[in-house]
Amino acid sequence: MNPDWESYIQEGTRRDAAIAVCVDDTDRFLVIRRSNIDHRGGQWTIPGGHVDKEDKSLEAAASRELEEETDLVTSVSDLQYLGEPKPGKYYFLAKKWSGDVNVKIPNPETGQIEHDDYKWATLDEIKDIANSEIPIYLLEKALDMLKNAK
Repeated sequence: MNPDWESYIQEGTRRDAAIAVCVDDTDRFLVIRRSNIDHRGGQWTIPGGHVDKEDKSLEAAASRELEEETDLVTSVSDLQYLGEPKPGKYYFLAKKWSGDVNVKIPNPETGQIEHDDYKWATLDEIKDIANSEIPIYLLEKALDMLKNAK
């Protein structure tokens, strides 16, 4: 592990998070619903989670979390930085992935199932979700990035 990365992970008490935004061919986003294992039960979110000491980068953390939470696999090179809406919360656009979505996967550390549902939702549908902290402006940025890449 790079010594600079080691010190970054250990810095302070904040645990950074890396999030992978998946957009399908019809401009719908993958959103997942948290199960009732904690106070955020029922909340819709984007796949992601805490950066671990074993992760070699923020992108690696986003890729790992996407696979752990949805069974979708993406490579670090297929992630593009979107932004940091809150300190320590890094969003990446997943441009390619493989697999079929499965959110009922036990967390490898706790064994608990953290999510109980998923859906592919348009930007307007996500805007109408009451129980969510999804940063809409980053989803709009993702759509712009995809449109400009064509």
